[in-house]
Amino acid sequence: MSVSTTHASTAALDEIVASPLDRFLAIGGAPASGKTSALLARAARAALDGTVLLASSSRHAHERLSERFQDAFGANEAVRPVSPSALAFEVLAAVHPGVRYERISDVRAAQVFEDVGARLFSLEWTEFVSAEIDPEISGLRTPYRFASAAFRLIRKLRGAHTSPEEFRANCLVAATRFYAKPPNFSDAALLVETKPKYRDSLHVSKADLDAQYAREIDLAKILALLYEAYVDSLVAAGCLTDADAVYEATNALRGGGRFERYRFAAIDDAQDLDPGEIALLEALFGNELAGVTVAGDPSQRTCGFAGARGDKLFEREPRITLPASGALPSGIAAIAARALQPDRTASRPDDVEFYRGNNPADEARFVAATAARLVKDGTPPQAIAVVTRHLDCVRAYADALLARGLDVRMTGNVNPFDYPAIADALAALWAVADPFRHDWLLRNLEAPWMALSDAAIGALCAEPAVEELQPALLPEADMGGDAGERPRGGWDGARRVRLASNVLRGDVDGDLDDDTRERLGAFRIAVQRWTSYERDINLAQAVKAILDESVLATLDEGARGRFDAALVAEIVDAAVRFGERSRAASLGDFLTYLERVADADADLVSLNVASAPSAVVVADVEAVKGAAFEHVFITDVRAGAFPRYYTPDAFVYSPSFGIVPKENLGDDAHSARTAKFTYALYRMKATQRYHEEERRAFAVAATRARTRLYVSAWGKATKGIGAPELFEELHPART
Repeated sequence: MSVSTTHASTAALDEIVASPLDRFLAIGGAPASGKTSALLARAARAALDGTVLLASSSRHAHERLSERFQDAFGANEAVRPVSPSALAFEVLAAVHPGVRYERISDVRAAQVFEDVGARLFSLEWTEFVSAEIDPEISGLRTPYRFASAAFRLIRKLRGAHTSPEEFRANCLVAATRFYAKPPNFSDAALLVETKPKYRDSLHVSKADLDAQYAREIDLAKILALLYEAYVDSLVAAGCLTDADAVYEATNALRGGGRFERYRFAAIDDAQDLDPGEIALLEALFGNELAGVTVAGDPSQRTCGFAGARGDKLFEREPRITLPASGALPSGIAAIAARALQPDRTASRPDDVEFYRGNNPADEARFVAATAARLVKDGTPPQAIAVVTRHLDCVRAYADALLARGLDVRMTGNVNPFDYPAIADALAALWAVADPFRHDWLLRNLEAPWMALSDAAIGALCAEPAVEELQPALLPEADMGGDAGERPRGGWDGARRVRLASNVLRGDVDGDLDDDTRERLGAFRIAVQRWTSYERDINLAQAVKAILDESVLATLDEGARGRFDAALVAEIVDAAVRFGERSRAASLGDFLTYLERVADADADLVSLNVASAPSAVVVADVEAVKGAAFEHVFITDVRAGAFPRYYTPDAFVYSPSFGIVPKENLGDDAHSARTAKFTYALYRMKATQRYHEEERRAFAVAATRARTRLYVSAWGKATKGIGAPELFEELHPART
């Protein structure tokens, strides 16, 4: 049994492998110190005595962990790669064999939650009708933002293994404790730490606090009711997200359920485990976690604001810390260390390059040109990674790489509906589901398979020469005017259907040139054929056939074409999953679902598309955990992007403070924020902790590089007040 490691860590490695298997063990160490290799070696030894659960807290790193084990030790049936959520579903299937559980995405759960909250937003709940709850509640002025914030809170509560009853009770107790004996809002340290524009929130009277207390209690009741409704609507019906499955599996085991499939567990990146996942491990292996080995680095915990508390595992004994191996270049290690400790001195790094562009396009050109040069000099594309804090700003870099002929693999949380290939695909499908959706019909006219001129599109949007050929869709009485009278501005109901009628029926064909008429004729025939697909074959097959004949038929054979084809394949895969879940669903149902997905929070939508086996990796920080590359570009390193600004929701929650509303409402409110919100942020050091986590994320990205690191940004630096300017802090001119 051998593991690739350096001589310096051999003694520690031997101690890890030889340590008794029937007890807990924590393996710590700096990046590239060999933690994962040691964990896998211990798992291989444990496999000689029983079945081993092999997992990573990061869903992106889970597959890589399994591949690394097989590369090092070969296939072993006793070592089973199972993510914490998959483990939870295994437990539920074993404990409740007669119950059918359906695994659903967070996006779908958010949509169901939105429907559940619809009654609240229309003020139809009994509590509002009977005036038991004041509708003037923090966040309810913007209902959809309130729903998103409430769903994020519920996800955290599920991850923390907190029930609706526990949440409600904790909120009521914390509120009573706080307002019964308010803190000193005139404390000098509090005033200094509070921005001047929010200091007025601390000038409160007893009447102000009484009003804020009453509204806080009402908010807690609303959120508890929403939480209960979420559980009743989804969980009770057997529809579980990953966090729900972990919660329910833990309760099943604590209630006496038996599950003895695994004797040991080996968990990588354990610093990012949430309390619910830790509780599930304790329910399986006991509170002492006997037989569990965890590996990780608390200094690389990047999910704390999402609820991760796995760093506490590394405070347990026994633990072994591996020394630095030397695999990480000294300059890169120094930059990562300085990102974590801004006051740390550092020498000029030889293996780190900095670049600040004038604008986003300039920075993207630098990244693409440098990557292309590296590939030309012999670096495999898959050994290059472009890493951002979040993929919502990554399109410019992907486009620049594709323009250079480099294939791209995109991994992480991003909303893919911003990409042209996805929009073109949806337009083709909407032509069948509802040709009178003119926003999508216009997209078809501009798409590569039609590519009509602006003049032709203008003619199609115009009125036909004989207006009677196109009667109004609605009677005159429904069009906002008296019978026979056209409303001011020349509007009439026919405009609602004019474009589709002109395109599909040909009312203005006489005003078009021959080439445009030919293209429109081909499109009309295609729409008729596509409509027959929807009628004659299943949803997924129809979607694939339509896209094969439209957007996919016009893609080129280069890197851009391969990337767009991979994106479009995501739509087909989504149709397969949607059709399996609802076999009677129509194409319109599927597209309506996708519209709701497009409106979902980007952190709920995960994308993993590869245009070719050998491709440059474009990913967010969470997606590169557990991976290593020769060259890493950390892009958009500017205040507000990396690190991001801390923007709290309409309410925050902590076990010590309970629910804390942000907005101070009511006719007599003299400040925008509540006093408790200002005080809680000060005591929790929320902004400071958030930016510390952003610094850890930068260190994670930097330590993925094994040869050279590139740090880039664009535009002028800020003063670093709202968020640190990491680029300026780390630039050699500053060090």
